[in-house]
Amino acid sequence: MSRRAVLLWLIGIGLAIVLAGYLGAIADPGVTRYRVALPGLSRPLRLVHLSDIHGSAWDMPEPRIARIVQQTNALRPDLVVITGDFHASKLINPKMRLEAALRPLTRLSAPLGVWSVPGNHDDPWWIRRVMQRFGLKLLAGELVDVGPLQIVGADDLILGQASITGFQRAAAGAIPGKPLIGLVHEPVLWRHLPANVDLLLAGHTHGGQIAGLGRFRMGEFYRAHQRGLFRNARGQGMIVSAGLGTTWVPMRIGAPAEIVVVELVPQPPGRNSGTER
Repeated sequence: MSRRAVLLWLIGIGLAIVLAGYLGAIADPGVTRYRVALPGLSRPLRLVHLSDIHGSAWDMPEPRIARIVQQTNALRPDLVVITGDFHASKLINPKMRLEAALRPLTRLSAPLGVWSVPGNHDDPWWIRRVMQRFGLKLLAGELVDVGPLQIVGADDLILGQASITGFQRAAAGAIPGKPLIGLVHEPVLWRHLPANVDLLLAGHTHGGQIAGLGRFRMGEFYRAHQRGLFRNARGQGMIVSAGLGTTWVPMRIGAPAEIVVVELVPQPPGRNSGTER
C-alpha cells in the first residue's frame, strides 16, 4: 500500500471517529434510574438530576436544551436539581450567551422546585447575576428546606477552601433527623462530605466523555468515581452523572449523555440507609 493510500485511510478513519463522536454528542440523552432509601423520608419522591449542560452552538443550542427540558418534565419529577456547568467550554466556541443556555430551564416544572449549583466553567459572579435575572434558584453554600427533605449546595472548587467551608457550614444548619441531599459539581467533594448528608449528587466527569481518553486525563479519584452510584463506610451515597453536554470538543464516544432519575423512598425501620440501581 502506497504512502498516499495509507494517509487517505488514516484520514478516513479519523473523520469517521470525529463523526461518530459528534453524533454521540448530539444524541438524545438516555434515562438512568436509581432507587435510594432515605431515613426520615415521609413519602416516596422522584428526583431528576441534570448536569453539565454546557450550552454551545456546536452540540447544545437553545432548542436542544428546550427538548431536554420537555423530556425532563415528561418524567413528572417532584424535584429537579442541576449540578453545574451551564456555560460552554469548547476549544473553538461559536458565540452563545449564557442567557440562551438558561432561558429554557425556566420551563422546568417540579412541585418542590428546581435547584442548582455552579460548576467550574461557570463564572462565580456572572452565573449568580444571570440566574437571578431568570428567577432560577442557585444554592452555593446555602441550605433550603423544601418540605419532605432539605437540600444543601456547594459553590464550585474554583473558589478553593471557601467552597468546602461554605458547604459544611450550610449543612451544619440542617434539621437533625430530616433527610438531607447534597448538590456539588465536582465529586471530589465526597472527601469532605458532612456526616449528615444522606445522598450527594454530582457531575463534572461527563462519564469520561471519550472512552479511554477521558480516563487517561482523569486523576485516580475520578477514574474510580467516573459515573454511577457509590457508598462510603458511613453508609452515605453519591451518584455521579455523566451529564448532558460536552467540554473542549463536541464529541462523546462510549459515554452517552444521561438524565438521572432517583426514586427516593422511606427507609424501613431498623434498616441502614441503602441505594440500588
